[in-house]
Amino acid sequence: MAEQLPPHATLPQSAPEPPQYTLPKTFNIGRSNTQHLIRPDQLKAHLQLLAAFNNLKQRVIETESLIEGFESDSEKCWVWFVNLAVERFERWCLTIEQSDTVEQRLPPIDVTMVWHAYLLNPSWYAEDTGRISKLKPLARFTDYFPKLLANPDLLTTDAPQHERISAWEHRTKSLYDPFASAADLTHKSIECPYCYRTILSPFLQPNGKGYAQSNFSVECKCARQITKELLGLYKFAKNIVERTEPDAYLAGTLHTPSSKYNTVRGNMIKRSVVTPHFIFWTKKASDPVGQILVNVRYDVARMRTVLNKSLKPRLLNKIMGAYMDDRVFSLDLVGAVLRQASFVKKMVNLGWTEPGYFATEVDTMALQHCVARYHAFLNIMAESPASFFVPTLDIDLGWHTHQLMASRYQKDCLSLVRRYVDHDDKVEEGQLSTSFDLTCRAWNDRYHVPYMHCGCPLPGDTIGQKLRRLLSFQATSNVLLLPPKSDAGAATHPSDHNAVFALQNMSASLRCRENRTHKAEMRKLRAEQNGGAVKKDENVDHGIAFLHPVPMFYSYPGGCVATTGAVVNGGLGCAVAAARLVPQVALVLVQRKVGVELRVELGVELGVELGVELGVELGVELG
Repeated sequence: MAEQLPPHATLPQSAPEPPQYTLPKTFNIGRSNTQHLIRPDQLKAHLQLLAAFNNLKQRVIETESLIEGFESDSEKCWVWFVNLAVERFERWCLTIEQSDTVEQRLPPIDVTMVWHAYLLNPSWYAEDTGRISKLKPLARFTDYFPKLLANPDLLTTDAPQHERISAWEHRTKSLYDPFASAADLTHKSIECPYCYRTILSPFLQPNGKGYAQSNFSVECKCARQITKELLGLYKFAKNIVERTEPDAYLAGTLHTPSSKYNTVRGNMIKRSVVTPHFIFWTKKASDPVGQILVNVRYDVARMRTVLNKSLKPRLLNKIMGAYMDDRVFSLDLVGAVLRQASFVKKMVNLGWTEPGYFATEVDTMALQHCVARYHAFLNIMAESPASFFVPTLDIDLGWHTHQLMASRYQKDCLSLVRRYVDHDDKVEEGQLSTSFDLTCRAWNDRYHVPYMHCGCPLPGDTIGQKLRRLLSFQATSNVLLLPPKSDAGAATHPSDHNAVFALQNMSASLRCRENRTHKAEMRKLRAEQNGGAVKKDENVDHGIAFLHPVPMFYSYPGGCVATTGAVVNGGLGCAVAAARLVPQVALVLVQRKVGVELRVELGVELGVELGVELGVELGVELG
């Protein structure tokens, strides 16, 4: 006979499983309701690409015999290697044919890295592939990228099919393997702007004047010196003379926030440049390009002085910035790849690029929050069209992934945000910091949670274990605890990935950074002298901090999911005011060792009885 329990006793119950979070089916962005623009599996695929790029760079840096003279300078060796990758990317682009089977013409990993950086400059990429006829065949490969994200091994494989290797080597006249190619690819073919001879220029020179070096200069057989600045001027003169569309339009004149291909604007700008200035009156000249160069004495500064009379400085700088060398592209792709290396490094430092890091469904929850926060980021951009917002690392990962699907990205931006959203990774540090602070305030006002936050690491081997431990505690705890205070809790600095010193203002940017460091040191010194606690300056000595997601209502099947101020559908039927919701949970994934802080913000919804006073925050520090 079973033992009788005292009347006041209750049977022990096992701790309930925490509710599983699944993404809602749709998100609100501006006035529209949309299905997912990106998915966690696509983020995983993108991270696999970033891991491959990082492995490539590490191999370049660690291979001492790769290039003579750079054994002790790994960064210069990497810049040289990126220059070769851009050369190979250009050869690939110019040899693509409309009849090509995409999977048999996919490029090696170094070229994929350059393509990736190009895609992450969506305004230039969209305009170039529409304006430059030689790049139009690239559009087919662009449209195929969503399928590549579904099977990233096609891009990262070390053992491609023989047909793919053979097609590459036959078309580009270079070996498929980038390290084998580096030994053969020693010179670049350039056309002299003076005599039109084709000459070969070394990528590297002992005097620092190779094509891949900052002081590039080579002497033609006509005894004239050729620089990249002159090659860019030559490209611009040829563009001025060109009358066949679409190549007739000047770079930077077609793509606008509201139009992908504004030919009316392009024609108007070119007429305003050509018509009033006699230096462009070359109808009777047998060599109109050469005549233009002679008229400005082969001097870029003289050309800019002429154009300054008919173009505003901002537009002038944008146009002329696209004519900095003889490449077919309007963007400095070497610089684009080098800038992206900063973001890749941060993802690597977080551990997100490690194989299997998001292997389980529970671990993938972190990527689900990335997806939710990216949609929320687009929402505040849609609601504040005049603002300049700066992403955190997790949102930037989502943003980058969306941009890799270039055609979709352009379409989604115009339909949801009501304008094309460019991704500018050349913003000066001062402007970036100010804009990031504004983003933090806008996010807080809109969603009522901090934009970014640092907390303490939770125990557990994987990110999923940390999150499950947190949710299990929340599901069983009735204890009200204050949220932990973190030294970096008020961090409002942006990712350094986006902070790039403009060359003309480098000294000013450095002074700003030095001044902040000096002020922090002075505050620390005064606090020590006064016997007070020394508070860290999160803007100076703080590491990677990010990932405070938009508020998410956790619900059981058939309920709904909502963001603060914007309802998103999930499950069967969505009626927020009448739904019975569990407390609102915001997870905070933190720096380096991914940790989690629990903040439960009680929902203020009609008809919701939570049993505690509204407005109280539950917080718990674990680990």
